[in-house]
Amino acid sequence: MEKPLNLVILYNAAENVYSVSAHNQTSEEAQSLLQEFNQHLKPGWRRLVIEQQKAHETTDAQDCKACRNAVVRSSGLTFTPAFKRRTP
Repeated sequence: MEKPLNLVILYNAAENVYSVSAHNQTSEEAQSLLQEFNQHLKPGWRRLVIEQQKAHETTDAQDCKACRNAVVRSSGLTFTPAFKRRTP
């Protein structure tokens, strides 16, 4: 059975913007990213893990339109956040 995949986003609620950090991650890989980078986040930012319905073909997660569609569709955020290229 195929393992479910996840994408990891960086989200700022005050600005209502996000950036895609990684996609096509297993649950273990996503949790590892969360642990690794949470200590380096700027105030107001947090990382979220979102389930992917299928593997995304684009190599660079920030250029992946499927990732942006997944965030809009399944993030559970109250307002649809705007995509913005950012580094944590």
